Amino acid sequence: MIQVRHLNKIFNEKTVNEKRAIDDLSLTIDDGDFICMIGANGSGKSTLLQCLSGALISESGSILMDGKDITLDSQHRRADQIGHLFQDPLAGTAPHMSVEENLSLAAKTGGWFSLISDHDRELFREKLASLDMGLEDKLDVNVGTLSGGMRQALALVMNTIRRPKLLLLDEHTAALDPQSAAKVLELTKKTVDENQLTCIMVTHDMQTALELGNRLIMMHEGRIILDLNKEEKEKLSVEDLIMMFRSKTKEDLFNDRMLLS
Repeated sequence: MIQVRHLNKIFNEKTVNEKRAIDDLSLTIDDGDFICMIGANGSGKSTLLQCLSGALISESGSILMDGKDITLDSQHRRADQIGHLFQDPLAGTAPHMSVEENLSLAAKTGGWFSLISDHDRELFREKLASLDMGLEDKLDVNVGTLSGGMRQALALVMNTIRRPKLLLLDEHTAALDPQSAAKVLELTKKTVDENQLTCIMVTHDMQTALELGNRLIMMHEGRIILDLNKEEKEKLSVEDLIMMFRSKTKEDLFNDRMLLS
């Protein structure tokens, strides 16, 4: 469904601070893939997701979706087909608007000056009730007053209410407490499975990456150094992944968040 061909993204080009964040990267994402992406800080994971969403435009290379070249399309133009959740629980929502208003904007059924129908409201309640967090009773509550876990769960619903072609999750549980993170991760798996979504989830938790999804991709210095299918990764342990990283890079994986997760 999605083809990334020879993508390059460089920050501060032709300066002493030049950083090649994505280095001649090619990747094919099939319809229904649930990819868990791991790698040390600075390996290019978030940059790749931003290139896919349109938040960043690459210096060279191409991105095709269903055969159509979207490389130069803006983030706004891609928003109807690509959902994007961030690490910050407030980044994907409007904190000074109500839960209902946020959902209305995401579903494009209402907005600042439009009335929300009873049908829309029932749809919102049904979606929120499936989270089992009591959000269906908080439609008129401002999002900024919700807990981090509730905000991320709401953002998940907002990004999937219109069933995107691609869902990008950029460490969307990293800023949550362990209990909330586990709940949001459970909801993520349920949402992706039930809606048969194509998804890329960046995580620092290598055990989660081994357990979830049908592919595991490891990045290093802007390149993909490991791409495992479901059968291959189910046979591995976290220690195996660390050894694979050392074998591929001749370096140690010095990243506390990855090793302690």
